[in-house]
Amino acid sequence: MKAVVSLVALVLLAACATAPAPQTSAVAAPQAQERAPSRALRLLQAAGGAEAPTQAQIVSVLGAPHILRHDGAGAALTYRYEHCALLLLFAADGRNAMRLAEANPGPRRTGAATPSLAQCADEAEARGS
Repeated sequence: MKAVVSLVALVLLAACATAPAPQTSAVAAPQAQERAPSRALRLLQAAGGAEAPTQAQIVSVLGAPHILRHDGAGAALTYRYEHCALLLLFAADGRNAMRLAEANPGPRRTGAATPSLAQCADEAEARGS
């Protein structure tokens, strides 16, 4: 029995030693470069979190909103881009700083598909605010 086990082990080792090494081409296939999220997208994605941006930080990146509304201890900013309407809701934190609570993208035209938050952020960046 030991002889059979030894023989099988030898065959397996021999197979490993004679297996051809995988060939790699001299030219590596170009890998898709993922674009890092824009500053605007990072701020919008932080909505509702402990480190949510303040209203002042949002305005410094996106520029002045098209519509600004204050209601009690909250505020709403609306940005209108070519394909996206972006509604940002703010709530006062423990220190009375207005922090981004929600970021809601919407279509600009009736019947159009709702754009993603990333698409709205891209439009904001393109606008050069």
